[in-house]
Amino acid sequence: MSGVSADELRERVVRELPALSALGVAAAVDAWLAAPGVDAGAAARVAAELLGAGPLEALLADPRVSEIMVNGPRQVHVEIEGRLQPSDVRFGDEHQLRAVIDRLLAGTGRRLDESTPTVDAVLRDGTRLNAVLPPVAVGGPLLTLRRPRVRALQLGDLVRDGGIPPALAAFLHAAVEGRCNLLVSGGTGAGKTTLLAALCALVPGDQRIVTVEDVAELHVEHPHVVAQQCRDPLDGGGAALDLRALLRNTLRMRPDRIVVGEVRGAEAADMVAAMNTGHPGSMGTVHANSARDAVARLEAMLSLAWPAVGVRTVRRWLFTAVDVVVHCEREASGRRVVAEVVAVDDGNMATVYDGAQGGTLHRPPPRCLERMARNGVDFAPDRLLRVDVA
Repeated sequence: MSGVSADELRERVVRELPALSALGVAAAVDAWLAAPGVDAGAAARVAAELLGAGPLEALLADPRVSEIMVNGPRQVHVEIEGRLQPSDVRFGDEHQLRAVIDRLLAGTGRRLDESTPTVDAVLRDGTRLNAVLPPVAVGGPLLTLRRPRVRALQLGDLVRDGGIPPALAAFLHAAVEGRCNLLVSGGTGAGKTTLLAALCALVPGDQRIVTVEDVAELHVEHPHVVAQQCRDPLDGGGAALDLRALLRNTLRMRPDRIVVGEVRGAEAADMVAAMNTGHPGSMGTVHANSARDAVARLEAMLSLAWPAVGVRTVRRWLFTAVDVVVHCEREASGRRVVAEVVAVDDGNMATVYDGAQGGTLHRPPPRCLERMARNGVDFAPDRLLRVDVA
């Protein structure tokens, strides 16, 4: 390339960019691209390195990439069709990676600095961002980007993809319409949020859904859904708003159903209280290795939130609140499936579905069926609700 080299152009951009206003950046880039003797392709690559997502732009433009994991400046991995694989993308150094993180965070209202070295945020396009700075992050800044689906999956999509058998989908449809309280469990990346959104979409349109999340990432296709997310403490002294505060506020918003994106701590007490006091059909997710483990984890959270309440009372309140636990797993192939469904009844947990034992749908216990019947859903294995998988 004759004239201005890519290195010279890069130095010029770095020198002039700090003095530019937000409105002047676009005009300056246009001028750099049109400069005499500058190869347009090289200029575009330099601009991509120093603006926007930098070296990650190509990965973000690839529709196959669902997640990007940056393990320091010299190592980038991606997830494609549920499987992890290394990428050839590299950053020049830690400073370039940190600059990309700062640019992505701009406008999200979240901060990342030495006093707050970890951050969760959602970008304008719905991408979930997590970043960690040294010295908490060893070997350089860490960045994880989880991209949203082009459209939210419906229950029929999950049936068609093989993640849920039709009979089980019909039961889950009946459980939602019958206002059973549902808990979705699983490990990281098992598809909990995807399934939760699909179940929320089955709620009748004349009911109001209020979602509560640490960071808003639950995209529900429903005519009446409102979302809340937590807030970090403000620099000027404004108080933080955690999940417990938002759940208490939600009770004043006339919700028909309350949906908690992820239950991790003392907010479990507020969710269980809501389920037991006039908000049937509420839902949430929890990290766990099995459906029964999810109930045990929730019980432990309740014990921490209510230390003065006896174990037997805590268990009774929990078993009264939760009706159905749906456990998700990610197979070695990368496919997300519903592995197990358990229904709670009179202090016991009955297996409704176990994918490891043939995937047969068993008759739900009486309490689950009675709750459905009270809400106009007459469910029986031989009269399954229709699930559209066309």
